[in-house]
Amino acid sequence: MPFSEIMTLTDIQEGLIVRCVQRLDEACRDLRSAARLVGDATLCAKMDAASQLIKRDIVFAASLYTQ
Repeated sequence: MPFSEIMTLTDIQEGLIVRCVQRLDEACRDLRSAARLVGDATLCAKMDAASQLIKRDIVFAASLYTQ
């Protein structure tokens, strides 16, 4: 679901949710790397697909405050 919908379901600060989603992506990348090392191509592909799905929303957009 879109990030805006997630925010309507909870009263947790946006930054905490963003940080959790980013950490989840890091875990997927680490697991993908481990799967590649042990030769599990199926798990590697699944973690790559999961990472792509996680990176689809505003959580991974470039910061608006850097310019």
